[in-house]
Amino acid sequence: MKVAVYEGQRAIRLQERPDLKAAPGEVVVKIKYCGVCGTDVHAYLHEGLLPTGLVLGHENVGTVAEIGKGVEGWKVGDHVAAGPPGPCGECYYCRHGHLTLCIHGFERTNGLSPGNDGGMAEYLRVKDPQGMLLKLPDGVSFEDAVLIDTLGVALRGIRQSRFRMGDNVVVVGAGAIGLAAVQFLKIGGARHITVLNRSAGKRKLALQLGADLALNPKEEGDILPKKIVDLYNGVGADIVFECAGNAEAARTSVSLVKAGGQVLLLGVSGDPIPVPEAEFVMKEVELKATLAYDKEEMHLAVDYLAQGRVNTKGMITDIISLDDIVEKGFERLAASSDPVKIVVAPGGEYRYR
Repeated sequence: MKVAVYEGQRAIRLQERPDLKAAPGEVVVKIKYCGVCGTDVHAYLHEGLLPTGLVLGHENVGTVAEIGKGVEGWKVGDHVAAGPPGPCGECYYCRHGHLTLCIHGFERTNGLSPGNDGGMAEYLRVKDPQGMLLKLPDGVSFEDAVLIDTLGVALRGIRQSRFRMGDNVVVVGAGAIGLAAVQFLKIGGARHITVLNRSAGKRKLALQLGADLALNPKEEGDILPKKIVDLYNGVGADIVFECAGNAEAARTSVSLVKAGGQVLLLGVSGDPIPVPEAEFVMKEVELKATLAYDKEEMHLAVDYLAQGRVNTKGMITDIISLDDIVEKGFERLAASSDPVKIVVAPGGEYRYR
């Protein structure tokens, strides 16, 4: 089978490897689509974030191809999504109900840890099918389902935040997670949603998906904080969701939230956040972060898709071949902020814009 192997900074190589066989307790999935996550791009651009020799890809959907001995509840041909990491159930955080903080979570995750290759390949080995596989209901397409990871991250962030019906909200960043957040905030009864993004195409899409206002922070410049304060009762936003995944966006978020408000970090840059300490302290701003999503949020994301309450139109920019993963995938995402979500189709059925 063909796989895309991460070999370090800006180095991904295609290889041919033997087809996978399901060992006892495992399931092998034939990959239909694998989304390219911002985490994957950060690893591609920065040495040392992920181990070399790993097949990337943790946003995986496909069809059950083989079932190992002792595995129950699945049959060949089932349409499935693979993720999030199954919690170990034994560590301190699992025993206290904080499953996304499982000490062994990352080391059990496909596409992020040694020995757990991801879905940028024709086949994927799932070692914990009970914890990591979800059967897709009829009516949920693979193209929709590949966004479950994105939807789950946004859902968890909102559910763990102080958001309440009637809040005025700013969403910084209109990538896939930001656009998902806009939709869930709208469903949850946000009074007004402002989205910040430099890309005109993403701002347009944000408005189509439920935002009330979309601004270019670069064009607004230094007047942006005052504009947000004036827009929201002279005090600022109740909550700011930072979904851009860069340090400057996190710093800007503090200037947009009201005193006593909350900044919720959903994006991850890997760089130190330049916290404006005086403003942060004087406004008594709460800074909170959330990580990934759990099985409940995964089920919720699927339910919203099945009910047609989430609109995925426009959220997938391109579906590319495994052969084009560097040029039309990682390098394109590194060079431009215009693509929303790029998806890899190891078995074919590409769609280029």
